[in-house]
Amino acid sequence: MTNNRWYFLPAFLWALFIFYIISMPPSSMPDTRLLNIPYIDKAIHFALFTVFGALLVWGFARQHQRKQALTRHIVTGLFTGIAYGALTEYLQHCCFENRSGNMADFAANGFGTVFGVYFMVMFLKRTGSDTLNKK
Repeated sequence: MTNNRWYFLPAFLWALFIFYIISMPPSSMPDTRLLNIPYIDKAIHFALFTVFGALLVWGFARQHQRKQALTRHIVTGLFTGIAYGALTEYLQHCCFENRSGNMADFAANGFGTVFGVYFMVMFLKRTGSDTLNKK
């Protein structure tokens, strides 16, 4: 077992970036036509959490060099990403001025996490990653 927590640094930094984005007041966002597209905020939530889910699985997978641990990496990555998505929506709802958390954003966070986890697992399998090939 590799015990190098540095593999989680990308996921941790991305989580901080997500926190920064969700804590920004809407007035500080740039006023562009792109942000005026209906439901673009859901796509942004999905994209942010897709990256987060993928980085989580990568970090977990690099910790253990056993194929049998893949299921645990998937479950832990899903749980962590979805829980963080719930936390961000809760914080927007109760703690940040001029921000509001809602179930649609939470759903976008959750689906993004699931997609990111799936993408990373498929990527690791396709590339024949040592992480997934050792027994």
